[in-house]
Parts: sequence; structure tokens; C-alpha cells
Amino acid sequence: MKKIIFFLTLLLLTVLLLSGCAKTIEIKAYFGAIENDDIYLKAETRTIKDNADKYKNAINELIKGPVSSELYMTLPKSVDVINVLIEGDKAVVDLSKDILTDFTDISPSSTTETLAIFSIVNTITEFEEIKSVKILIDSKESGMIEGRAIEDFWGHIGIYEDFERNEQIILK
Repeated sequence: MKKIIFFLTLLLLTVLLLSGCAKTIEIKAYFGAIENDDIYLKAETRTIKDNADKYKNAINELIKGPVSSELYMTLPKSVDVINVLIEGDKAVVDLSKDILTDFTDISPSSTTETLAIFSIVNTITEFEEIKSVKILIDSKESGMIEGRAIEDFWGHIGIYEDFERNEQIILK
């Protein structure tokens, strides 16, 4: 009888452990890179859970910053991902206002703005079902946050429209 109880307990523990382990997938997160005085995005492979939050998890990997010392972050560490909604083949990435107001980790310029936007776009379009990305700030497409126009983003490119993947900015 003790052997049966032991076996059943072991079986139950195995089932519980396996049910708690989510499947994982590898993604490419894109960070800033410099080569020959030119600035690019370069992929760094990350492992995330393959669940309903995989798109949000991918953007959170960008916010964590690169592991490699040869790469640099493109988004402020204080940014929160409010949500990532999928509408057909478009991802709507909703970020907290910190993306517009906290420049502790990032110096806003036309170059860093391009890298920030396309690090988001190129990371999310690594998922084959996603072809374009819309960026929202605090769930808004336009308006003002702390004296900054949402649609102007960092003041150089803006987020007026949906973005598609940009292969030309990726360092091969």
C-alpha cells in the first residue's frame, strides 16, 4: 500500500510540475549598435513564454535592455507596457507616458527616436503573423502629455501612422 501511495504522490507531483511549465519560444529583440560610426539595430535572442502575453513580453525584453555590452538600450527602463492588442495582422503597442517624459536612460534625437520606434516595430514583427505596428501612449494616438504632443513622439519622426518592419536599419 505504501508503494501505491508513493507512486500516486510522485505521479501527482509530476503532473503539477509539468502543468506549471509554460512552453517557451525564442525571439529577437532589437537594440542599438554602432559600426563604422553608423548606428543600427542589432538582434539579441531572448527566451519568453509562449502565451497570450508573448507580444507584451517581447516589448518588456526591450525595456530590460541588452545583455551584450556592445549594444545599447533604445527605450527608457521606466516605460511600462500597458497592453499589446492584435488587430488582424497589426499589433497595437500601448506604452506608458514615460516613453515621452523620462530621458534618464536615453538622449532624444532623430537617431535615437528612429532606433526606439523600429526596435519596437522590428521586435514585434518577428512574429510572422504581425505585419505592422501602431504605437499608442497611455492608450492615446494624439493629445498632450506633460506638455509633449503624443503624436510627435520625441519630436523628430512622430507616430502618426502604422509602421512596417525596417530591414535597412538592421545590422547583419
